[in-house]
Amino acid sequence: MELYFHFPFIIIMLPMVISVLMALLQGEKASRTVTLFVQMIIALLSFALLIVLLRSPQPVFTYRMGQFPAPWGNELRAGPLEALMSCAFAAVMFFSLLGGIRDTAADIKKEKIHYFYLMINLLTASLMAIVYTNDIFTGYVFIEINTLAACAIVVAKESGETIRATIKYIVLSALGSGLFLLSAAMLYGITGHLLMEPAHQVIAALAAQGQYILPLTMTLVLFSISIAVKSALFPFHTWLPDAHGHATTSASAVLSSLVLKGYVVMLLKLVSRVYGMETANMLGVLPALFALGLVSMIAGSVIAFLQNDIKRMIAYSSVSHIGYIFMGIGFNSAAAFAAAGFHIIAHAFTKSMLFAAAGALINTAGSKNIFEMRGAALKSKLAGAAFVTGAASLIGIPFFAGFPSKFYLAEAAIHGGRGAWIAVVVLALSTFLNALYYVPALFRLYSNGKKTDVCIAAEGGFSLSFTLVCLMAANIALGIFFSPLFSALEKGFALLG
Repeated sequence: MELYFHFPFIIIMLPMVISVLMALLQGEKASRTVTLFVQMIIALLSFALLIVLLRSPQPVFTYRMGQFPAPWGNELRAGPLEALMSCAFAAVMFFSLLGGIRDTAADIKKEKIHYFYLMINLLTASLMAIVYTNDIFTGYVFIEINTLAACAIVVAKESGETIRATIKYIVLSALGSGLFLLSAAMLYGITGHLLMEPAHQVIAALAAQGQYILPLTMTLVLFSISIAVKSALFPFHTWLPDAHGHATTSASAVLSSLVLKGYVVMLLKLVSRVYGMETANMLGVLPALFALGLVSMIAGSVIAFLQNDIKRMIAYSSVSHIGYIFMGIGFNSAAAFAAAGFHIIAHAFTKSMLFAAAGALINTAGSKNIFEMRGAALKSKLAGAAFVTGAASLIGIPFFAGFPSKFYLAEAAIHGGRGAWIAVVVLALSTFLNALYYVPALFRLYSNGKKTDVCIAAEGGFSLSFTLVCLMAANIALGIFFSPLFSALEKGFALLG
């Protein structure tokens, strides 16, 4: 067995082992350094795996955990899609943590910071397991670990707002988790399998014979609602603005950039790998996801427009952009899935940058209220430039990361046949609404405001500056050199089915 066959296992187990050891590290600097180093190792291993798989005559492999075969076995699956997602997720996690170092130190008690990084490592392990798992129940287990770790990093700030936000988050997440587990149990009862490929073979055979159509439809409905709740698709989004708006900067960036996306990656795998595109289309659930995606695109933007709190505005923007991804899933084509995958990556890098920039601008102005942040971008110039870059990307301006993802989604809509022109119109309307709340916010940030001194934390030191520069460069690179990434995603999704 080649060495790279072990990379997925290492990528998952490394942060899990480190999270256990993290409890022994009492110093803030030691726990932070170890956590950042782990993210770098994961990103490098994932990138190496991606290059090998793209060049290999065998671009996909499974890694059996133990010696038990189906239906009780546990496997990891690695292909270009998984390697690319894990590389992007690790890179975004690294920059989300690096850019929020000062806010983390200010918002979390010194004696508890190592527990914050412990949860970050658990969160990383769960994200990587969701990406690589080839087993539905293992996916459920790590979805639960992901949820609990996400709740822990929200409440780490220890304020009344974060406690209320965490309670709301965990209650709604418990609903989503229950639906996922119920659906997995029903699917196991129908197919006798939890591994994705054997389950798919049974489902395809049953669908071809016209058997168990209603139970199979219900399992896909429950899976979809579960992921919709956990990824904050409208109208299941009510937990998101409080959790993102009141958490410390790094936690907000991680939640919006990564946690939401991990659940959607699981849904993409379920549709493609467990049900198969043909069967999923026959069951008739995907048009509902398409419709919910369109509604979320508009509703999230409208609610974001009504916000005065800059972090809540960015959070509601995530509701809108999760809608883009669900719309892509609703088209049920390889091109649309690749476009949705591109949007996952582009949005992850953009949202991490926006929250890091917003944290610096809030420290500069001394307020989260957009109307009280006048001139903040003039004083914290790098953060202002990063906020402009992020806004341009989410609006969909050419040469920024958001443009190619919207372009590919529109192209998939035109060739998709399902509500094509409705989707194109909603895409255009959503783009207009994105501009309607980001452009006025930029005008206020760059308008002359009251003359106050810039807080020391506003500049953020080298770590924040380095983070913002790297994320701006990544955003522009994704907006210009998007073709190789999209090709890798297309190949990954083609191999996923």
